[in-house]
Amino acid sequence: MVELLLDTITVPAFQQQEAWIWIPILIAVAALGGALIAAFSEETKTTKLIGKSIGVLGMIGSGKTQFLKNLQGEGKKYQLEGYQGTNKAEYQKFTFKIGDKHYEIKDGIDIGGETYNIKPYYEKFLENKDICIFLFDVQKYKDNSEYRKDTNVRLDFINNHVKDASKCAIIGSHVDKAKIEEGQSIITIVQKLVEGKEYARLLNTNFFAYNLTSEEDMNKLLNKLFL
Repeated sequence: MVELLLDTITVPAFQQQEAWIWIPILIAVAALGGALIAAFSEETKTTKLIGKSIGVLGMIGSGKTQFLKNLQGEGKKYQLEGYQGTNKAEYQKFTFKIGDKHYEIKDGIDIGGETYNIKPYYEKFLENKDICIFLFDVQKYKDNSEYRKDTNVRLDFINNHVKDASKCAIIGSHVDKAKIEEGQSIITIVQKLVEGKEYARLLNTNFFAYNLTSEEDMNKLLNKLFL
Protein backbone atom coordinates (compact mmCIF):
# COMPACT_ATOMS: atom_id res chain seq x y z
CA MET A 1 0.00 0.00 0.00
CA VAL A 2 1.33 3.45 -0.99
CA GLU A 3 0.98 6.22 1.61
CA LEU A 4 0.93 9.87 0.55
CA LEU A 5 2.44 12.03 3.33
CA LEU A 6 1.72 15.41 1.80
CA ASP A 7 0.68 16.94 5.11
CA THR A 8 4.18 16.40 6.58
CA ILE A 9 5.96 18.18 3.78
CA THR A 10 6.17 21.93 3.47
CA VAL A 11 5.98 23.01 -0.14
CA PRO A 12 4.93 26.21 -1.90
CA ALA A 13 1.23 26.50 -2.73
CA PHE A 14 1.70 25.93 -6.47
CA GLN A 15 3.71 22.77 -5.79
CA GLN A 16 1.01 21.51 -3.42
CA GLN A 17 -1.55 22.04 -6.17
CA GLU A 18 0.56 20.02 -8.62
CA ALA A 19 1.00 17.23 -6.04
CA TRP A 20 -2.76 16.92 -5.46
CA ILE A 21 -3.33 16.65 -9.20
CA TRP A 22 -1.29 13.42 -9.22
CA ILE A 23 -3.22 11.73 -6.35
CA PRO A 24 -6.17 10.42 -8.43
CA ILE A 25 -3.71 9.22 -11.09
CA LEU A 26 -1.67 7.26 -8.55
CA ILE A 27 -4.82 5.71 -7.11
CA ALA A 28 -6.03 4.72 -10.59
CA VAL A 29 -2.69 3.12 -11.45
CA ALA A 30 -2.72 1.12 -8.20
CA ALA A 31 -6.28 -0.05 -8.86
CA LEU A 32 -5.37 -1.31 -12.34
CA GLY A 33 -2.64 -3.58 -11.01
CA GLY A 34 -4.79 -6.73 -11.22
CA ALA A 35 -7.25 -5.60 -13.90
CA LEU A 36 -8.29 -7.98 -16.66
CA ILE A 37 -8.30 -7.00 -20.31
CA ALA A 38 -9.83 -8.60 -23.39
CA ALA A 39 -7.58 -11.18 -25.04
CA PHE A 40 -6.42 -10.38 -28.55
CA SER A 41 -6.14 -12.66 -31.58
CA GLU A 42 -2.91 -14.61 -31.85
CA GLU A 43 -1.51 -17.89 -33.12
CA THR A 44 1.40 -20.29 -32.91
CA LYS A 45 3.66 -20.90 -35.89
CA THR A 46 1.63 -22.04 -38.87
CA THR A 47 1.98 -24.49 -41.73
CA LYS A 48 -0.16 -24.89 -44.83
CA LEU A 49 -2.82 -27.58 -44.74
CA ILE A 50 -2.38 -30.09 -47.55
CA GLY A 51 -5.49 -31.75 -48.91
CA LYS A 52 -9.01 -30.81 -49.93
CA SER A 53 -11.13 -33.11 -47.81
CA ILE A 54 -11.73 -30.94 -44.77
CA GLY A 55 -13.80 -31.97 -41.78
CA VAL A 56 -14.84 -29.66 -38.98
CA LEU A 57 -15.11 -30.93 -35.40
CA GLY A 58 -15.68 -29.07 -32.19
CA MET A 59 -17.65 -28.16 -29.13
CA ILE A 60 -21.22 -26.88 -29.12
CA GLY A 61 -21.32 -23.18 -29.97
CA SER A 62 -17.63 -23.12 -30.84
CA GLY A 63 -18.16 -21.78 -34.35
CA LYS A 64 -18.13 -24.97 -36.44
CA THR A 65 -20.99 -23.97 -38.69
CA GLN A 66 -19.85 -20.35 -38.75
CA PHE A 67 -16.52 -21.53 -40.12
CA LEU A 68 -18.17 -23.56 -42.88
CA LYS A 69 -20.52 -20.72 -43.76
CA ASN A 70 -17.55 -18.36 -43.94
CA LEU A 71 -15.89 -20.68 -46.45
CA GLN A 72 -19.12 -20.75 -48.47
CA GLY A 73 -19.36 -16.98 -48.47
CA GLU A 74 -22.47 -17.03 -46.28
CA GLY A 75 -20.85 -16.10 -42.99
CA LYS A 76 -22.47 -12.69 -42.57
CA LYS A 77 -25.95 -14.01 -43.36
CA TYR A 78 -25.51 -16.89 -40.92
CA GLN A 79 -24.25 -14.53 -38.24
CA LEU A 80 -27.32 -12.29 -38.60
CA GLU A 81 -29.65 -15.28 -38.35
CA GLY A 82 -28.13 -16.14 -34.99
CA TYR A 83 -28.69 -19.89 -35.36
CA GLN A 84 -26.62 -22.28 -33.28
CA GLY A 85 -26.35 -25.91 -34.37
CA THR A 86 -26.30 -28.58 -31.68
CA ASN A 87 -26.17 -31.85 -33.63
CA LYS A 88 -24.78 -33.24 -36.84
CA ALA A 89 -25.67 -31.56 -40.11
CA GLU A 90 -24.65 -32.79 -43.53
CA TYR A 91 -23.08 -30.36 -45.95
CA GLN A 92 -22.51 -30.81 -49.68
CA LYS A 93 -19.19 -30.36 -51.39
CA PHE A 94 -18.42 -26.81 -52.33
CA THR A 95 -15.61 -24.69 -53.70
CA PHE A 96 -14.17 -21.59 -52.13
CA LYS A 97 -11.70 -19.16 -53.64
CA ILE A 98 -8.81 -17.53 -51.84
CA GLY A 99 -6.40 -15.37 -53.82
CA ASP A 100 -6.06 -16.99 -57.23
CA LYS A 101 -6.61 -20.50 -55.86
CA HIS A 102 -9.75 -22.59 -55.74
CA TYR A 103 -10.30 -25.31 -53.16
CA GLU A 104 -12.93 -28.01 -53.38
CA ILE A 105 -14.20 -28.99 -49.96
CA LYS A 106 -15.61 -32.50 -50.07
CA ASP A 107 -19.01 -33.21 -48.62
CA GLY A 108 -19.21 -34.28 -45.02
CA ILE A 109 -20.89 -33.80 -41.69
CA ASP A 110 -20.70 -30.86 -39.36
CA ILE A 111 -20.74 -32.99 -36.21
CA GLY A 112 -22.35 -31.68 -33.04
CA GLY A 113 -20.31 -31.34 -29.90
CA GLU A 114 -22.31 -33.63 -27.62
CA THR A 115 -20.35 -36.35 -25.81
CA TYR A 116 -22.26 -39.22 -27.45
CA ASN A 117 -20.98 -38.08 -30.85
CA ILE A 118 -17.33 -38.71 -30.07
CA LYS A 119 -17.02 -42.45 -30.56
CA PRO A 120 -19.46 -43.11 -33.45
CA TYR A 121 -18.70 -40.01 -35.51
CA TYR A 122 -15.23 -38.77 -34.68
CA GLU A 123 -13.50 -42.05 -35.52
CA LYS A 124 -15.20 -42.45 -38.90
CA PHE A 125 -14.72 -38.77 -39.63
CA LEU A 126 -10.98 -38.86 -38.98
CA GLU A 127 -10.52 -41.90 -41.23
CA ASN A 128 -12.09 -40.22 -44.26
CA LYS A 129 -10.77 -36.67 -44.20
CA ASP A 130 -7.38 -35.27 -45.25
CA ILE A 131 -7.58 -32.36 -42.83
CA CYS A 132 -9.07 -32.01 -39.37
CA ILE A 133 -10.17 -28.64 -38.04
CA PHE A 134 -11.24 -28.62 -34.39
CA LEU A 135 -12.85 -25.65 -32.68
CA PHE A 136 -13.53 -24.80 -29.05
CA ASP A 137 -14.56 -21.70 -27.10
CA VAL A 138 -11.28 -20.39 -25.69
CA GLN A 139 -13.04 -18.23 -23.09
CA LYS A 140 -14.98 -21.19 -21.66
CA TYR A 141 -11.87 -23.36 -21.83
CA LYS A 142 -9.96 -20.89 -19.69
CA ASP A 143 -12.66 -20.27 -17.08
CA ASN A 144 -14.77 -23.46 -16.91
CA SER A 145 -13.08 -26.65 -15.69
CA GLU A 146 -15.89 -28.95 -16.90
CA TYR A 147 -15.83 -27.44 -20.36
CA ARG A 148 -12.05 -27.78 -20.38
CA LYS A 149 -12.32 -31.46 -19.43
CA ASP A 150 -14.84 -32.15 -22.20
CA THR A 151 -12.65 -30.35 -24.72
CA ASN A 152 -9.57 -32.29 -23.66
CA VAL A 153 -11.40 -35.59 -24.15
CA ARG A 154 -11.91 -34.64 -27.79
CA LEU A 155 -8.36 -33.39 -28.25
CA ASP A 156 -7.09 -36.66 -26.83
CA PHE A 157 -9.29 -38.66 -29.22
CA ILE A 158 -8.06 -36.65 -32.19
CA ASN A 159 -4.46 -37.03 -31.09
CA ASN A 160 -4.84 -40.82 -30.89
CA HIS A 161 -6.23 -41.02 -34.42
CA VAL A 162 -4.03 -38.51 -36.25
CA LYS A 163 -0.36 -39.33 -36.79
CA ASP A 164 0.67 -36.05 -38.38
CA ALA A 165 -0.32 -32.99 -36.33
CA SER A 166 0.38 -30.76 -39.34
CA LYS A 167 -2.85 -32.11 -40.85
CA CYS A 168 -4.79 -30.42 -38.05
CA ALA A 169 -5.72 -26.87 -37.21
CA ILE A 170 -7.01 -26.08 -33.73
CA ILE A 171 -9.08 -22.92 -33.37
CA GLY A 172 -9.93 -21.33 -30.05
CA SER A 173 -12.88 -19.14 -30.97
CA HIS A 174 -14.59 -16.28 -29.11
CA VAL A 175 -11.22 -14.83 -28.16
CA ASP A 176 -12.86 -11.41 -27.94
CA LYS A 177 -14.80 -12.62 -24.88
CA ALA A 178 -11.80 -13.99 -22.99
CA LYS A 179 -10.31 -11.87 -20.19
CA ILE A 180 -6.63 -12.11 -19.28
CA GLU A 181 -4.17 -10.06 -17.29
CA GLU A 182 -2.25 -7.43 -19.20
CA GLY A 183 0.91 -8.87 -20.69
CA GLN A 184 -0.41 -12.44 -20.74
CA SER A 185 -1.00 -14.58 -23.84
CA ILE A 186 -4.20 -16.60 -24.23
CA ILE A 187 -2.24 -19.09 -26.34
CA THR A 188 0.31 -19.59 -23.57
CA ILE A 189 -2.44 -19.95 -20.95
CA VAL A 190 -4.08 -22.77 -22.91
CA GLN A 191 -0.78 -24.48 -23.64
CA LYS A 192 0.11 -24.50 -19.95
CA LEU A 193 -3.24 -26.11 -19.12
CA VAL A 194 -2.36 -29.13 -21.29
CA GLU A 195 1.34 -29.22 -20.44
CA GLY A 196 2.60 -32.81 -20.17
CA LYS A 197 -0.36 -34.30 -22.06
CA GLU A 198 0.26 -36.21 -25.30
CA TYR A 199 -2.35 -34.15 -27.14
CA ALA A 200 -0.46 -30.96 -26.28
CA ARG A 201 1.38 -31.47 -29.60
CA LEU A 202 -1.80 -30.41 -31.40
CA LEU A 203 -1.45 -26.95 -29.87
CA ASN A 204 2.17 -26.34 -30.88
CA THR A 205 1.48 -25.61 -34.56
CA ASN A 206 -1.60 -24.23 -36.30
CA PHE A 207 -3.26 -23.25 -33.04
CA PHE A 208 -5.27 -20.06 -33.43
CA ALA A 209 -7.09 -17.89 -30.91
CA TYR A 210 -9.40 -16.02 -33.28
CA ASN A 211 -12.82 -14.42 -33.51
CA LEU A 212 -14.55 -16.18 -36.40
CA THR A 213 -17.22 -13.50 -36.65
CA SER A 214 -14.45 -11.04 -37.54
CA GLU A 215 -13.86 -10.76 -41.27
CA GLU A 216 -10.29 -9.69 -40.60
CA ASP A 217 -9.57 -12.74 -38.42
CA MET A 218 -11.19 -15.11 -40.90
CA ASN A 219 -9.16 -13.72 -43.78
CA LYS A 220 -5.95 -14.06 -41.75
CA LEU A 221 -6.85 -17.64 -40.88
CA LEU A 222 -7.47 -18.64 -44.48
CA ASN A 223 -4.30 -16.93 -45.67
CA LYS A 224 -2.17 -18.71 -43.10
CA LEU A 225 -3.70 -22.15 -43.70
CA PHE A 226 -4.17 -22.18 -47.46
CA LEU A 227 -2.04 -19.53 -49.20
